[in-house]
Amino acid sequence: KKAAGADEGADGFLNLYVELCVRHFGDLDEFRARLLRDKVPKLPAEDAKRFLAGMDGDAWPVPYKGKMGNYVLALPAGKNLCLLHAHRANAAAIEKGFLDNVADAPKPMVAKRGPSRDELSADKIKMRTVSSTWAPPGARRKMEFMLTTTASPKAELQALGSVAMIADGPARNARP
Repeated sequence: KKAAGADEGADGFLNLYVELCVRHFGDLDEFRARLLRDKVPKLPAEDAKRFLAGMDGDAWPVPYKGKMGNYVLALPAGKNLCLLHAHRANAAAIEKGFLDNVADAPKPMVAKRGPSRDELSADKIKMRTVSSTWAPPGARRKMEFMLTTTASPKAELQALGSVAMIADGPARNARP
């Protein structure tokens, strides 16, 4: 049960993250093609750049409950990566919901929570990153769910959720 005044922005972000990134992760190329084919209005290339972290690709403003302006979906070209940005969001509520959503993986996959990281952005804004991976036991490739948030009202974006396919490299610190 939600408290009075529950955070609609957190619910919006989490719902869109699951519906856009997680649900379409297995077919991101088809998802992108459908958005382009259906002529869903996308951001001009210059504006899309800041949502693509230096990669080529496309970005779309995403409405939620009829309102525009808070969410942007970014799909880097040729990558198994989906990004969802929120301009304004309740960082604590989004982090809790995100961690609840990725805590249990569908069988036969196993969920493994990554370490939390607190860091300062280039403009000295405190940010927090949490992550989890899903993979069958012993698999070298994993689905990685990552969320970076900030509570700072000075931040242009307060939440970034991503889903990516990552490969396990050689074990770290394997040498003495």
